Amino acid sequence: MACIKHVLLHPAERIRRMSNDVSTVGIVNQQKITTHKLTPLRKLMIEDMQKRSFHPLTHKMYIRAVLELVKHCGKRSPEQISLNEARAFLHYRERHGETSAVLANLKAGIRFLYEITLKQVWKPISALRRRMIEDMELAGFSLKTQASYARAVADLSAYNGNKSPALLSNEEIRRYFVHLKVDRKLARQTVTISLCGIKFFYEKTLKRDFDLVGIPVPKRHRTMPVVLSVSETRLILGKIHEPRFRAILTLIYVCGMRLGEACRLAPTDVDSGRGLLHIRKAKGGADRYVPVDAKTIDRLREYWKTHHNKQWLFPALTCGNRRGSPTERNVALSAVQKAFRLARKASGVKKAATVHTLRHSYATHLLEQKVPLRVIQDWLGHRSPSTTSRYTHMTEFAVQDAAQQVGKFMSDL
Repeated sequence: MACIKHVLLHPAERIRRMSNDVSTVGIVNQQKITTHKLTPLRKLMIEDMQKRSFHPLTHKMYIRAVLELVKHCGKRSPEQISLNEARAFLHYRERHGETSAVLANLKAGIRFLYEITLKQVWKPISALRRRMIEDMELAGFSLKTQASYARAVADLSAYNGNKSPALLSNEEIRRYFVHLKVDRKLARQTVTISLCGIKFFYEKTLKRDFDLVGIPVPKRHRTMPVVLSVSETRLILGKIHEPRFRAILTLIYVCGMRLGEACRLAPTDVDSGRGLLHIRKAKGGADRYVPVDAKTIDRLREYWKTHHNKQWLFPALTCGNRRGSPTERNVALSAVQKAFRLARKASGVKKAATVHTLRHSYATHLLEQKVPLRVIQDWLGHRSPSTTSRYTHMTEFAVQDAAQQVGKFMSDL
């Protein structure tokens, strides 16, 4: 009866119980192995995960994924299992109704084994994709932009049955954008990113005239950003108790920085003598200086003493699935965003504020303190004064003055 119950268990639960029974057994097991024996490959994989400060639960999850692959392939050694067989195993589990969470864990563990431990290329890059990446590097695009543009072309190919994008007709390209806008109803910004990436590919990499496709740029809808009052800002920041997130979110507000700019700061970017912060390679590849008060500098100095990292002012504690060691990486943007969301929820502020809202609030509060618009433009790193001028409509004195003027000429109603 126990055996029957074990078979009827959900696949994920069955894998968990099986891994508990063999938690200390090597990856490769052609014969019956004692529960204390570890194979050299498993030891090497564990060492690779330890170098990246992976959580012990992640260790178990990745080892469990490899055990499933080995079992599926007749208990052969992973060195004897090809990449195509590993990918076929994942497709097999997907076709048999495996949940997305279990599939993600299986793929992460197996991919880590092949890419990191076995030093194999999990997903080879085609010559056309490599050429596009080289073109983007020559154009000076950031890594984030390169990833977005390459993903846009890959999605276009996938929509057309994985047909090479070099062989797609203008009508096939047009139908893809109809699919994005009409069928999927994606936001204008998402469609625009796809359009820019695909246009770059055809114009720069393939040297084709993309204008012949006849796809118009989606119309831009101008919206006003959310702005917090000074009291609301203090209330949210006061709910952040972890020193790392308290330091970085406070810095974002007092310097009007973008999230990525703050996460990538180096200790040498803080000029305590002049009271300036050097922001390098910001949006558009431009550098700028912003003033920072002595109290914030002291807070940054005290936080830096807790880790003494020479490369990053805000280093990562762990790497997660990313390559390298934590000391080589800056804090993850998603971790800062999560800390802000939790603080906003704890503060009771109902506005749909994000980390970037701190930057909008910084500009608005400076205008309320009569700081010249041209100065704020330089501190924010805006190229055009019109971008900065929108904050003039959100200041308290502008709103109050408008309300008073309306009240005057409407008083006789």
